[in-house]
Amino acid sequence: MTNEITIINQDSGYLMIDIANSYVNAGYRVNLIAGRLVLRNKSLHPEIRLNKIIKYRRNNTINRLFSWGIGTIQILILVWLRYRKSKLLIVSNPPMATLLPLFFKNNYSLLIYDVYPDALYEMGVISAKSPIIRSWERANKKVFKKAKGIITITEGMKNALSKYTRANSIEVIPIWTDNNYLKPLKKEENSFIKDNGLEGKFIVLYSGNLGLAHDVEVIINLAMIIDNPVVKFVIIGDGEKKDKLARMIHENNLKNCLLLPFQSPDVLPFSLAAADVAIVTLAKNASLLAVPSKTYNLMSVGAPIMCMADKNSELANLVRKYEIGECYQSHQHKEMKHFIEKLIDNKQIIEQYRNNSINASKNYGLQNVNRFIN
Repeated sequence: MTNEITIINQDSGYLMIDIANSYVNAGYRVNLIAGRLVLRNKSLHPEIRLNKIIKYRRNNTINRLFSWGIGTIQILILVWLRYRKSKLLIVSNPPMATLLPLFFKNNYSLLIYDVYPDALYEMGVISAKSPIIRSWERANKKVFKKAKGIITITEGMKNALSKYTRANSIEVIPIWTDNNYLKPLKKEENSFIKDNGLEGKFIVLYSGNLGLAHDVEVIINLAMIIDNPVVKFVIIGDGEKKDKLARMIHENNLKNCLLLPFQSPDVLPFSLAAADVAIVTLAKNASLLAVPSKTYNLMSVGAPIMCMADKNSELANLVRKYEIGECYQSHQHKEMKHFIEKLIDNKQIIEQYRNNSINASKNYGLQNVNRFIN
């Protein structure tokens, strides 16, 4: 069936929902193979057939590799039994899914969020000279050559992928945000601020994973050295380090910290818009070519960004390009403290960052979704 497409992504969120729904609207019959579906303000179109596989487990290397391996096998079986005639859109999650075309004759396109096997030896999981890596690299060249389309999300990733195929065969479609769902809000109209007693506070916000790979302890370290009663560090999220953060807050009797669980989709626009400055971290061992999707969401609400990442990362490049904040390495506590204090003292600077963020978000709107439909 030529108008059928099967989308493969083990960990699917609002971006994948937008893509799948767009294909339905374009007249396709759509299947989605996923281990987890994270809903936000939009639901998966009821006509989409959802096939569940094992969830992606990111808490440690062994579980990550296990869930990737089992997920790949499940995808292989599903495509073989149900979707041998379907066009495939294969996302690089699990990483081995991009090698599935070696076993099928389906027409397929690739959506690359992370470059594998490169990421594995960059993380120190396996040597770059390993026979496994060499075989994977050769397989990539075969798969990329026959793909009907190759899409990635940053120019840096495009350059990295050019070792496997011609650069002019790769299209860059950046991650997007929904400027109708997320937008700036006045503090006096923000229910999240009222509900959490944050009136009159300068809010330093972190909203995201509190996993082992994230240097979220730095937030507590900052809270310990900033002695200003107007500043409130609001940490929203869950993960392996949440209990550790709670202990640090308790042991140091930090009154300037508020630790909250992930907020529901109806609260998210208010919690993000509460930020006077938002912290974005690039996880340890994460590719320098990646940009966390939360960055674009924070741009929508006009939040100045304080990122913790290598100065040569794509995240740092984005922040510099649009002048939406500053980027530091996680050990630069004094520099980050100075940045926060500068924003408190200078309303003109913070307004400039806000305006730059809002304007930049217009380049990463829902119009990018339509570029997937050929």
